Amino acid sequence: MAWGELFFCGVNELITFAASMRKAIPPYYVNTKNTIIQIIFTTVFAYIFINLYKPFGAGEWYDVSWWVFSFASGVLVIFGMVVVLASRLFMFWIKRTRPVSIIYYALMTAGEIIFMALLYALIELWVLKDLRPFSILFYFALQNTALILLIPYLISVLFFEWQEKKISLEKLIKQLSYKTPFIPFKDEKGTLRLTIKANDLIFLESSDNYVVIHYESSGKTKTYLIRNTLKQFEKDLTTFPLLRCHRSYMVNIHRVKMMKREKGVVQLMMDDTGQCTVPVSRTYDARVSKTLNANIIVKG
Repeated sequence: MAWGELFFCGVNELITFAASMRKAIPPYYVNTKNTIIQIIFTTVFAYIFINLYKPFGAGEWYDVSWWVFSFASGVLVIFGMVVVLASRLFMFWIKRTRPVSIIYYALMTAGEIIFMALLYALIELWVLKDLRPFSILFYFALQNTALILLIPYLISVLFFEWQEKKISLEKLIKQLSYKTPFIPFKDEKGTLRLTIKANDLIFLESSDNYVVIHYESSGKTKTYLIRNTLKQFEKDLTTFPLLRCHRSYMVNIHRVKMMKREKGVVQLMMDDTGQCTVPVSRTYDARVSKTLNANIIVKG
């Protein structure tokens, strides 16, 4: 292969990698519950790890008793977790306006490590009066921080991934095994307003404090307006083949004909003509693709 071809192949791979890094990170990585779990787990892990293993000879740097070292390491861990907490609060602020991308999450983690290492190095220099050069202090602090943060981060991410797959599998089993031919729709007060044959439901669309139910009757598409939220329907109708694909849409999996991706825009075709389409947002793109991949044609 010529050098020119190798060069262009390399550039293409870099472009593909850069595009993948701009994708939104799966929501379960950055939701409030899992973020709290990750911070607590990292705090406990860091404290136990430092006191049991004393990484990079930390126990030999200062001639202190075990309880003094335990107390000091606890204070340092708390300082570090304050940095992580501030970082995650900023992440939630970002998430209010746009999805958190993979590259942002990676840069956020790197920033936490660098900032904490800088903080620890300054504490050693100014508070503990360490005589070693600042560059050496920062180098060891960077190694310590990367090791102590990345291990629990990786464990927690793997746990969240396993948990999400388990939930998705259980939900899929429920959907595949559901026996009720009709889907009940209740309003916000719990009053039954409409029942639709499962095969006739096309999709749900949020409209302020209402949900528009799109369904087929006598070969024509009709709508029904009900006072409730998609979030509540998503919670109540887990045993039915409904999939959230957008902040404002849920679709009947069995009515999806095709998923089409063009110029970064993803749509679900709900009929054979392509006139009835439902958008897929970046937040739900990965989940929708994973759920429908085995059953639909991806085109574009």
